[in-house]
Amino acid sequence: MARRIVQVAVNGVTGRMGYRQHLVRSLLAIRDDGGVLLDDGTSVVPEPVLVGRSEERLRQIAGRHEIQRWTTSLDDVLSDPGIDVYFDSQVTAAREASVRQAIAAGKHVYTEKPAAGSLDGAVRLARAAGIVPGVVQDKLFLPGVIKLRRLINDGFFGRVLSVRLEFGYWVFERDPIAAQRRSWNYREEHGGGIILDMFPHWQYLLADLFGPITALYARHATHIPLRWDEKGSRYDVTAEDAAYALLEFDSGAIAAVNSSWAVRVNRRELIELQVDGTAGSAVAGLRHCAVQHRSPRRCRCGTRTCRLWRHRVAELGIASPPPRCAAAGCTSPACAGAARFAGLLG
Repeated sequence: MARRIVQVAVNGVTGRMGYRQHLVRSLLAIRDDGGVLLDDGTSVVPEPVLVGRSEERLRQIAGRHEIQRWTTSLDDVLSDPGIDVYFDSQVTAAREASVRQAIAAGKHVYTEKPAAGSLDGAVRLARAAGIVPGVVQDKLFLPGVIKLRRLINDGFFGRVLSVRLEFGYWVFERDPIAAQRRSWNYREEHGGGIILDMFPHWQYLLADLFGPITALYARHATHIPLRWDEKGSRYDVTAEDAAYALLEFDSGAIAAVNSSWAVRVNRRELIELQVDGTAGSAVAGLRHCAVQHRSPRRCRCGTRTCRLWRHRVAELGIASPPPRCAAAGCTSPACAGAARFAGLLG
């Protein structure tokens, strides 16, 4: 089997997201699994090249994961013709200039969101030619979202009426409990704020699931105006820590989106996405997806565990094959048993 090594410069790898999500759980996981197998039988294996500001931390990460190359010089990496891809997971304020430099060097680019801290900056990057660009859209591949998408594609909801997205948790002020997020997240001058951090996720996620967004009203707020940084010094918060939006889709469905780092929650998962339709409802999270149909009944075969989940095809115009019953030995094509949605939802 042919093996192709793709060298990926990973800038910002000493940060939480750059290290845990992108290096360890993605690039190294793919590398250790033997790479990605292409249709022609070639195995594409990523080989990270670490880029950052701290020599000590880069050396530690490289030694921990048997990575051969690391550097504090972005210029050296981008001038190396052996580097195929540039990945950026730096703080938002530093991203646009580095990505623009990588594009000028002819590197393909994959970057954390947002690609830039302003609309003008994002347009400048989007108009750059000659490379293959990509922006992180990891929320599309969450197990709970995959299950929700299957329900939508299967016509489970009928006509979608409304969507509610809830995200957030309380981020301590570091007085006296240590904060779970770095202080730059609350400084506008450093690219902080929950809008730049989370709304790019909600845009691609909601548009993928429910179609084009045609109207938007949003408000943001700074609920906690004073916080303490990593050195224990008090500072004024200059970026918003909460944002609330009302959206309308081309289909006519309405969505309410609440995001906050100043909310104490009691819910099953960090993100909850509730969908209500004429035929059913569901609540999806990071991993799970709970459903409730319009008309659950007992299965015609008489078992207690089997439920009827019949789509109202004539009323809702849903093209769906007749489901099967979950009970062993039941052959009724009119019964939709628990197995159907157990298999669908995992």
